[in-house]
Amino acid sequence: MSGEALVPAVDRITTGSQVERVVRDMILDGTLEPGTHLRETQLAASLGVARNTLREALRGLTEQGLVTHHPHRGVVVTDLTAEDVADLFRLRLVLELAGLRQVDAEGVERLGVATDAFAAALSHGDAVEALEHDFGFHRILVAALGSGRLTAAHERAQGELRLVLLHLDRNYEPPQVAEHRAILDAVRSGDGRAARSALTTHLNRAAERLQQLIHTRES
Repeated sequence: MSGEALVPAVDRITTGSQVERVVRDMILDGTLEPGTHLRETQLAASLGVARNTLREALRGLTEQGLVTHHPHRGVVVTDLTAEDVADLFRLRLVLELAGLRQVDAEGVERLGVATDAFAAALSHGDAVEALEHDFGFHRILVAALGSGRLTAAHERAQGELRLVLLHLDRNYEPPQVAEHRAILDAVRSGDGRAARSALTTHLNRAAERLQQLIHTRES
């Protein structure tokens, strides 16, 4: 692992959840890049915590999709392939279309708030905040299903995508907000068919863009 001088110090009494947040921030800000092998002994020593505490943190990050356990490589920062991205967006499409059919008036109001916040973050040039509001919009759709298991599956998919998006696609553009507004306007007007079409187009475009970026990186 490189860049050890950038590893923040952590108090030895820090709980696993606090260590989890520290390592998560290191992953999302690029200190630990996708594909990085996380050597437990070295990372625990850098953070000043016991290996058991670090392992607890890594379990939480695994659930979020930010790190992956490989049989022969140990724990690595998740590095998605184009095929992984296709799978994750297929999952999102199924769940979000189902949620779209169930969203109520309160959910529609929350979609509007999320869309406005997305636009505001873009106007400030804050890609990280924009991504969170983007994801928040889609979480509202799945929340309409009222299923903790489905919500967890969707959040796991978003967690895996968040990492690759922040590393490869920080250039959010206003048309993405327009796609959110198209979905929202169709829902508000009661046009379910138009809403489903707009959501499908939006997710498919996002998947294709991200797959292209991965192919470009690999080439």
